[in-house]
Amino acid sequence: MLKQVLEEFLQIEGVTTAALIADDGFLIESVGTVPLDKDALAVLGTSAMQFFSRTGAVLEKGEPRQLVSEYLDGTIILTQVSDEEMLAVITGTRSPPGHLTHLLPRIMTRIQAVI
Repeated sequence: MLKQVLEEFLQIEGVTTAALIADDGFLIESVGTVPLDKDALAVLGTSAMQFFSRTGAVLEKGEPRQLVSEYLDGTIILTQVSDEEMLAVITGTRSPPGHLTHLLPRIMTRIQAVI
């Protein structure tokens, strides 16, 4: 069921990968249309979220909800799903991040329901 919900992201124009990652850096589930080192995504995504979590604590801003990193060839969006899981969504250059961040909450609710 989780894989089916993640596959909904692949229906959004430009999305190439969607992955659910545990807070300990392990990949729970992923789907994608391009080759990708998903284990590296899980470890690096967890590290980034931990870094910005510490940054938020030091600057008294609280926990991060979402990290958006735009690159020349696409975007990586990391979103906290629960205390123990986060979602990583990777796009190519055709998907504007603003459109995707608008769609995330609807699919996030479904992900939370199945985990």
